[in-house]
Amino acid sequence: MAEKVETAADAAVRECLDHQHSFALIAGAGSGKTSSLVEALERIRDREGRRLRQNGQRVACITFTKRAVEVIKTRLGFDDLYLVSTLHSFLWDQIGRFPLDIREALLVRRLPALIVKERAKDNGGNSRTALEARAKVVRFERDLAVLETVEQFEYGDAKYGDYSDGKLGHDDVIEIATYLFEVNATFRRITGLRFPYIFVDEAQDTFEGIVTGLNLVCDGEGLPIVGYFGDPWQQIYDRSTGTFAPPTDGRTVSKTENFRCSESVIRLLNAFRDDVKQYAAGENKGREGSVVFRLVKTEAPEMPRNQYSEAQIARALAKMDAALADWAWCDRDDVVKLFLVRQMIARRMGFHELNRLFNGPYASSRAEDLFEAGEHFLLKPLTTTIYPLVAARKAGDSRRIIDVLRRDSPAFAVDGPNAANTLKTMIDTSLALVDKLDALWRSGTVRDVLRFCIDKQIVLAPEKLREHLERAPRVEEYDEAIHSLDKGDWLADAFFRMSTSEILPYASFITNNTAYSTQHGVKGEEYPKVLVVYDDIEASWNNYSFGKILIPQTAGEPTDGQRARGRKLAYVSFSRALEDLRVLLFTSNPEAARQELIAKKLLRPDQIELVS
Repeated sequence: MAEKVETAADAAVRECLDHQHSFALIAGAGSGKTSSLVEALERIRDREGRRLRQNGQRVACITFTKRAVEVIKTRLGFDDLYLVSTLHSFLWDQIGRFPLDIREALLVRRLPALIVKERAKDNGGNSRTALEARAKVVRFERDLAVLETVEQFEYGDAKYGDYSDGKLGHDDVIEIATYLFEVNATFRRITGLRFPYIFVDEAQDTFEGIVTGLNLVCDGEGLPIVGYFGDPWQQIYDRSTGTFAPPTDGRTVSKTENFRCSESVIRLLNAFRDDVKQYAAGENKGREGSVVFRLVKTEAPEMPRNQYSEAQIARALAKMDAALADWAWCDRDDVVKLFLVRQMIARRMGFHELNRLFNGPYASSRAEDLFEAGEHFLLKPLTTTIYPLVAARKAGDSRRIIDVLRRDSPAFAVDGPNAANTLKTMIDTSLALVDKLDALWRSGTVRDVLRFCIDKQIVLAPEKLREHLERAPRVEEYDEAIHSLDKGDWLADAFFRMSTSEILPYASFITNNTAYSTQHGVKGEEYPKVLVVYDDIEASWNNYSFGKILIPQTAGEPTDGQRARGRKLAYVSFSRALEDLRVLLFTSNPEAARQELIAKKLLRPDQIELVS
């Protein structure tokens, strides 16, 4: 194994640690940020681990995802000197023991702010937005009135809390901690004493109030210190801070190596980004790879509101298929295809109607979120139990059928109706049952399948699902002004009428068992070959316009918001490619776009293909 060479950025971080200075490491895509983070954590253990343990102190490492937590814990050998956790878990660990302070934050800051926010959405009308906002104001005012009687609080897996019951959600933890960091010197002092070193991974994805709060904790000379590791150009989530800096006496360090991308991809990243210039390092040095943009002439939308017709969408899909065939990228396991919005993937994978239903007029914002996460109560029995049984039956995998039934089915539980049967009888019963399920899956509706599985105790259905199946379907036409609070009935009825044909592609997508992803969904990932599809008309999301980002002279200048969001998301998408990058860009004027890309020195002429 080659001896590791310390980079200039890592040496600068080491110097900060040795002299107890806070710092911010700006690390571009593929720069080995996690390695820098782990090395810094290990240096603290080597130099000060014994003293910290004797003092009952720990080193905090805050990161963005649960998966990242496990990666870092593993690389540190699961040493309990370190508290490695997600941001929300870390903050709750600090604030959860102070119910009086939590109540104060809710009374003074959090609930009044929520009420103001919702009132601003209410124009007095009967739109979905106004009605939902009005209902939330009533609920928040009720919570505010009874908050003094709440003695304890708990943190649950939800966006908003049930404050009168002492339950807090994700956003509450952020806002409460921000308030306490800001106004409570004792809270800051306790945090600093518990954690003399606080490292924040993916710092661009934390929140401005938390960065400000941690800087207050670590302000001044000596311990405690805070170290930020991240990249402002990879900030792609709403409300996250984006830019970050250490306290006033801290140091900002840039890391310019790229250990991930091929030389071709790095040249594009450097041309696209103006603050950090990377160079290929490690094993990818000298690996040329390739970058090709295919410019496709877009069609003038035939539908209102600048929308494609279904025929136009089909032709756009065919152009993508043709590009993949020309590049010999069809049916390859090492290719990932990135799109801006889920609806573009849903069309290509075959769950478009399902996606449209759960993002349509019958779906609340919570239903949309649960659908996106694969957690909606209408869908979960189908994706986690029923379809896996059908798939196992199709594959002839009787062992898998038994395993799924034992895991999920009340009928085959240790205390279920088949518990007294012999093993052979149980196997025969289960296989016969799944044979019937398979036939119904191919010929029946979702309602038929769910009713069968509930009747036969194949699934343990949520009470809400049972209630929807047992009530009579709604026959009146849906009226937003009248039925807004009961829209879930119409959602369930429409879903029950569907066939099961779209369940498989939807389940494949939410379990990441597919070569398709949203551009937001691949942050932190890397793939040998990446295809990015930019079609602003099909995407139909005004927050982004990649044509205006890449070719503003041809497509028009973006808004400030489109520019800020779009260039970062494009950078994240491009930098996922280990070897080869392909970009399919739909534009009204391919030739003008070609000239502009060359003039901006984003690409060479031989890296651009034109399709009329």
